[in-house]
Amino acid sequence: MNLINRRTAIAATLGTLAASARAQSDLPSRPITLVVGFAPGGPNDLVARQLALRLSDQLKQQVIVENRPGANGNIAAMHVARAQADGSTLLYNSSSLALSPALYPKKVVEPLAELTPVTGTASLPLVCVVPSDFPAEGYRDWVARLRASPGKYNYGSPGPGNLAHVVPAMILKANGLSAVHTPYKGSSEALQGMLSGATHFQFDSVNSPMTLIKGGRIKPLFVTSAQRSPALPNVPTMAESGAANFDMAAWQGVMAPAGTPQAVVARLAEEIGRAMNNPELKGSLANQGAYIIASTPQRYGAFIAEQLAAYKKAVDDAGIKLDS
Repeated sequence: MNLINRRTAIAATLGTLAASARAQSDLPSRPITLVVGFAPGGPNDLVARQLALRLSDQLKQQVIVENRPGANGNIAAMHVARAQADGSTLLYNSSSLALSPALYPKKVVEPLAELTPVTGTASLPLVCVVPSDFPAEGYRDWVARLRASPGKYNYGSPGPGNLAHVVPAMILKANGLSAVHTPYKGSSEALQGMLSGATHFQFDSVNSPMTLIKGGRIKPLFVTSAQRSPALPNVPTMAESGAANFDMAAWQGVMAPAGTPQAVVARLAEEIGRAMNNPELKGSLANQGAYIIASTPQRYGAFIAEQLAAYKKAVDDAGIKLDS
């Protein structure tokens, strides 16, 4: 083989390899589905829909959100774990993905065995909200009110085992308080329950009740993060009110079925990171109190591993158990 033919053969081989690499990272031509494990209108759904719009624009193909609520996000996680591992079906997960294994005695999805980490998206502190006429103005007032009337008050949550259920349970136990947990099917339904008078307080990601807060229909008492939320700059943290070293935030991200090609996962992470850091989307989420946590599949996997261990300890320390 002469030099020209050899060069031609090498070029053809390199071209074939490059085309193969591109093919492996190509996403399916059919619509991509982001499966959300909670009802429409909740904190995860709000961010997932904004992300889907941005991804649709970037990828020039349809990205849709599908809500599969139930079992604290486990129904959606199981659905995605069984889906075709080609990047067409993705889980838009919440913190419950790492929380559920510590709570449920029955089998749930093992996040790092049955799913593949793609990237984190957003993190939001929780805010304790009450009806506008609730007789408390901050963390200490709230604690004093509950302490004076054991068992009188109840609180709503998006469902049993959700971070918005576990965090107040931890706080109640740490303060020797008692209140009745009333689970709903999603944050929006729980907030409506509080507005109707069925419940007395609720912990929720800051973006979920923001419209009601701004409208004066409910009031925020404190946030559970170490620092104040830029979206609620006048609302103190628990630490400022005397509960030192308490820092709990809800977080969200994207997972793919186990076995999804690494090149596809890397492409998804790149596109999602680009979408989350788009100035328009980033600004919109900042107004909702969300922090961007997009990174890499490897970093997101390491983060989930850390959260699995942290939640297991927190649940065990608080003595929280669920029946199913």
